[in-house]
Amino acid sequence: MPYFELQKDEFKLPPAYFADIDGLLAVGGKISAENLLKAYGEGAYYWHHPLKRIQWWSPDPRIVLFPESYPWDEQAYKQLSEKYELSVNLNFENLLRLCQEYYNRETQMGPQWLSERMFRIFMELHRQGYIQSIEVWDQGELAGGIFGATIEKLFFGEYLVGTSDAVMNFAVSSLVKKLCEKGYKLMDMQKETVFYQGIPYEEMARLTYVSICKENAMAISNQAFKP
Repeated sequence: MPYFELQKDEFKLPPAYFADIDGLLAVGGKISAENLLKAYGEGAYYWHHPLKRIQWWSPDPRIVLFPESYPWDEQAYKQLSEKYELSVNLNFENLLRLCQEYYNRETQMGPQWLSERMFRIFMELHRQGYIQSIEVWDQGELAGGIFGATIEKLFFGEYLVGTSDAVMNFAVSSLVKKLCEKGYKLMDMQKETVFYQGIPYEEMARLTYVSICKENAMAISNQAFKP
């Protein structure tokens, strides 16, 4: 199937409805902090095999999580909070390195590979206040966490990592708690296979999702969490 090829000197994504049946919208272009924010604002995201060309996606339906509808288990969360410690935006660089250790396996190089180029871009966005992270600690050691980008009241999930399902569950639950406190509308989870399978998600039509993204992108601002 034909696809759109972007030029490096001009980042202009085609309308989301031009994506193919798998959600591939375009290839090529320049990956940068600015262009990544533009893609989020147009309902697209970056995701590709490390040895292949840059790919931009906008699948239909979109996998999302609504913070207010999250099946909260207060008892389970209390037990996890007694076992693990939590920090917010405290050690993002080490969290990125932990993601690389977990996902960058030479025997199974896949789209979740976190390259040094993306490492630098995420660090830049974090310095600008767009990337928010939740870190989970086990007896003083970083055990996992979750991070993503924020544009107004949307959270665009990028990576979830943990030494156990319990760690990842605590990271996600803690993130949802923060999103609820801040009044966020939804958390984008990109594709069904990207995140830990224990996360309850819902499907949203691409047209609806893109409309929400564009409305929010018109008033981009940094919405940093607070510990």
